[in-house]
Formats: sequence, C-alpha cells, structure tokens
Amino acid sequence: MIPFTSDPCDGGYFRIASLNPNMGEWSVSVKILNCWSVSRGTGRELNMILGDEHFTQIQAVVRDELIDNYLSRLIIDEWVSIKNFDVSRVNSILRPVLHRFKIVFRSDTLVQSINMCSSRTYFNLTEFVSILSGIVNPNICVDVVGKIVNVRELVFVPSVEHSQGGYFELYFDLRDTECIHLECRLTGDLAVEFYDLWKHRSRNTVICIIKFVKLELSQEHRWRCTNVTGSTRIMLNPDLSITDEMLCWNPENDQVPIITREENAME
Repeated sequence: MIPFTSDPCDGGYFRIASLNPNMGEWSVSVKILNCWSVSRGTGRELNMILGDEHFTQIQAVVRDELIDNYLSRLIIDEWVSIKNFDVSRVNSILRPVLHRFKIVFRSDTLVQSINMCSSRTYFNLTEFVSILSGIVNPNICVDVVGKIVNVRELVFVPSVEHSQGGYFELYFDLRDTECIHLECRLTGDLAVEFYDLWKHRSRNTVICIIKFVKLELSQEHRWRCTNVTGSTRIMLNPDLSITDEMLCWNPENDQVPIITREENAME
C-alpha cells in the first residue's frame, strides 16, 4: 500500500517519498524550492525542485510545449497542489536531489495555489569533513553553509566553446565551525551576482548558504563545490537561526579581505 501523508494540512496528498512509476494517479502538496529553464535542442525545459511537509525533495519537469500553461503558477517559495502527472526515473548522471524519480507534467496536470502549511526551510547541509574525505556521492547535489573567506578576484576566462567567447569565474572559501575550509568555484552569471553582493555587503562577516551545488575534484585532487547552471542558489546572511549561530561564532570585527589570485598563490 502506498502511504498518504497524515498531517492535517496535507489533505490526504501522497508523500514525495512514495512516488514511483508504478502508479499514474498522483497528487502532492509541495513547496516550490527552485525553478529554472534549460535549453533542450531547439526548445527548452522548465525544471523545479519541490519539497513536501516531510522534508523530502524531488525534481519536476515541464516540457517546452507546456511551459506557458503553467509558468505563472510556478513561483519559488510558494505552496501548490499538483495532480495528474507522470513519474519517471532521473536518467542524468548528476541528480539535483536524492530522489531517483522525477515528476513529469502532462497536458492535464492541475496546479493550484494553496495556503502555506509550514514555514520550514529545506536544506541538505553536508559537513565539510565528509566532502573533503570523499565519502559524499558527487553525483547528487548538496547544500553547504559557512563563513565566506578568501574571496579572489572575478576573472573572465576565454573559451571558444562559449558563445560569448568565454565565461566569468570566481573562487572563494567557506569556513565551518570546525575551521575547515571548503573551496567554492562559481562560473557564469552566478559568479558575477555573488561578487556584486559581496562587494556591497553591509558587514564584514558574511554567512553563505549555497543550495544545489555539485562536487568536483580540483587539479590538486581536492574536493570542492561548484555551481550547476540555473539550479544553484546562493543566500548571504539569510534570516535563519543557522545564520545567527554562525554569526555568534564569527565576531563582527573579523576581517575578511578580498585577495587577488597572486596573493592567494603565495599563501
């Protein structure tokens, strides 16, 4: 038997954890955690990350010909009910969340806005020591949090593979409460956005949460995190309890300078 959620605000919707391709009449109550567009050949595809009341997350996909039918109702951080959809296996090597299946919209899929059932946040925070030791599956995106340190300069990297002749790239470190450093590499528009936010920060100590990042090995064979185009989200000093906890651990007078690549290479 496939379990229904038991929380009163769930209204008898299925849990995300129970979704599988063996049944066709599904309905879920979810919060839209992320939404981005991906080019697919001559068309596009709308991707989402959805979360239910039990902190379980799943990817959802809207095909090109259906996007205009649903786009106005798919708003990040809003709660919606979704009915009449297919469930299929995630075929890509890199998965944005742990769930091995994804929701696929159909022409008869119904989306309705619902009252927020919960103000819970959805994080898959991963310890730096686990990432650096290599025990975390690099084929599943994770969330990381730490204090921003060692911000390098934003640079433009020439590349014939990019339509604009290259891409922007930025390196910095996150430091956790165990004083372990995790290198982060951002590329493209997200690198520019982050650098602009960093330069205009209102305080020296900045706590950063990065959601849906992938793990990769650097040239020095050390694990680091990097963004996935479209899906990765960055939050600087978000109004969350974890931010307050880390700010207390990192005093306001802690200086965090912007350093150049040359300075960083000399350390």
